[in-house]
Amino acid sequence: MILDGITILFLSNRNSCRSQMAEAILRSYNNELQIFSAGLEPVDHVSQVAIEIMAEVGINLEQSIPHSFTEYANMNFDYLITVGEGTNEELKIPKVKYKRKMHLGFRSPYKGAKSQEEIKTRCREVRDELLSEMDYFYRRILKKAATIK
Repeated sequence: MILDGITILFLSNRNSCRSQMAEAILRSYNNELQIFSAGLEPVDHVSQVAIEIMAEVGINLEQSIPHSFTEYANMNFDYLITVGEGTNEELKIPKVKYKRKMHLGFRSPYKGAKSQEEIKTRCREVRDELLSEMDYFYRRILKKAATIK
């Protein structure tokens, strides 16, 4: 089954946690996919908590770097997947070329957290849901689309 050539962009606000985790999880399924993640207002580093909780499931985010969506403005994506807060209708999608758009609504693990442990717990919850969502996306959407081609 050939999945090479499929391009996917995960988009979040800061590109420090949720989109980084989603990219790394999907990449763990198949290195032939062209997967990117970016932020609307990216920070200068990936969350240390995200790095730590992803290591718990054997996925390394140590070398990951946040990117701005503007770096990908001239690319064409098969899938744009937003992983931020709010509903699909509330999101302000920048000028990115894509064929299909999906939204996975995840609250920021940091917003309103009262302790580092609470942040870790919330990040684990997001990670676990992303593991499930990316498994479904890969097995039921991408692989199915590849068999139709």
